[in-house]
Amino acid sequence: SQAYLSYLTTLSLPNLLAEPTLLQTQSHHLTSSLTSLTHTSYPTFLSLHSTTSSLSESLDALSTSLDALVNESLPALEESASNWRDRTDVVLAERSKARVVLEQHDKIRDLLDIPVLIDTCVRNGYFAEALSLASHTNSLYSSSSSPPLILTSIMSEVRNSITQMLFSLLSTLHGPNRKLPALWKAVNFLRKMDVFDPEDGVESEEQIALAFLGGREVCLSASLEGCNRDIQRLVGLTSAEVREKDKEDLTRYLKKYIDIWREGVHDIITQFSTIFLERPTSTTTSPAPSLHSLLVTYASHSLHKHLLPLLRITLPRIPLPSLSSLLTQLTYCATAFARVGFDFRCVLGDLFSGAVLSSVTEELQAATSKWVALFEQKMGRPVSTTSTHRKNMVPPSEWLVSPAVVASPPTSSQSYLKAPAHVPPHILTSYPPLAQYTNVLLSTLNSLRLLAPTSIALLLLAKLKELLSEAGEAFIRYVKNAAALQEQEMKIVEAVGDVYFKTFVPFMKRALGEGVYGLVIE
Repeated sequence: SQAYLSYLTTLSLPNLLAEPTLLQTQSHHLTSSLTSLTHTSYPTFLSLHSTTSSLSESLDALSTSLDALVNESLPALEESASNWRDRTDVVLAERSKARVVLEQHDKIRDLLDIPVLIDTCVRNGYFAEALSLASHTNSLYSSSSSPPLILTSIMSEVRNSITQMLFSLLSTLHGPNRKLPALWKAVNFLRKMDVFDPEDGVESEEQIALAFLGGREVCLSASLEGCNRDIQRLVGLTSAEVREKDKEDLTRYLKKYIDIWREGVHDIITQFSTIFLERPTSTTTSPAPSLHSLLVTYASHSLHKHLLPLLRITLPRIPLPSLSSLLTQLTYCATAFARVGFDFRCVLGDLFSGAVLSSVTEELQAATSKWVALFEQKMGRPVSTTSTHRKNMVPPSEWLVSPAVVASPPTSSQSYLKAPAHVPPHILTSYPPLAQYTNVLLSTLNSLRLLAPTSIALLLLAKLKELLSEAGEAFIRYVKNAAALQEQEMKIVEAVGDVYFKTFVPFMKRALGEGVYGLVIE
């Protein structure tokens, strides 16, 4: 090697010459030592050879095993480990969720109980608690940018319960016999719910007011329905079908209808004023003018829908003596409404004037028709269809005059014209048909005295003159057919005519004009 060559360069020449000999000596010595070692240690060399062979085989087997491990087992292990991780990730995720659920069990249970609690509160009328729970749920839902499904589901159930609460509050406004505290509570919760969004210029308060009026109107209509049905049934009867009891029933039903309408509308007006128009003194805001106009519009609507149309068709069918009590009832009703700004007395005059005119005219016409029919009956039957002569005519002495004065029938005098307008002339009792006619007309005028509108005085006077003329014409027709009677019969007829035209007719005009209206009748 290079070190030995360097060593040789350091030797002297004798030493360098002696170096081969020295090397040969050392070689013989090494050979001798190796030979001795071989003879003495050959078992060791055999064992070493055997061990080396075994080691080589073991190393080859190890190399093969390592190759199999690296090329086959490790990839399979890696794949198995990967598959294991994939399988356990799902389980770990589920376990993680289960652990989170277990840790948050109380909170989740509270959340899940919210819809049930709200529904229970709504069903039992605890609306404040229901709104508080709904507000809490809404804040939880709004605090998360992407709320979990469970919270979304809970929020949906809460909204359904709040919708049911809205229906419950609105049904309270539609409930019959609801008093102010219940209605006040319902309206206040509707305000707190803020479910009426302003639209088309209509504020939420106006929408709540409309809902209130609509609900109370439904209740009012339902409470009036029974009486209205009975009234319509009686009004639908014809004149021939109407009995005296039916007229009394009609009056009773109408009075009951007016009382129900008065109580219902008065409650609605006072409740609306208290809930929507009155404000605590601590607040500076005043109710919107539209709320006042809503109340005025509703009051007018209720009057023109429920009361006036029914009065127009019913009053003409009410007995004349009952009209006065009805007017008194309606006047008290209008006076009570005047305290809340709803005085409708001005519309009653025309209604009752027309009803009185119709009733009085009908009764006067009925009495006159009965008078005319009596004379037609007493004239007998015509001889032929073309002849004006009649047969079987009843003589005046048998029916037109009292038997006590047949021989000398009394006639009219100026003293009868100076008697009081409310006292019928005594001479009329001598002529029974005329006395009966007088009694019927005076009964009608006595009923009129209870309620005598001045606006129809001239109309009634004109109608009375017309009917008296019709009755006089019936008498004249009878007189013409009695021309062939005896002198005494004609004397009776002349006396009746004298009393009729000179005493009865002026008296009836005075009885109506002076006795009822205080007018001077010439």
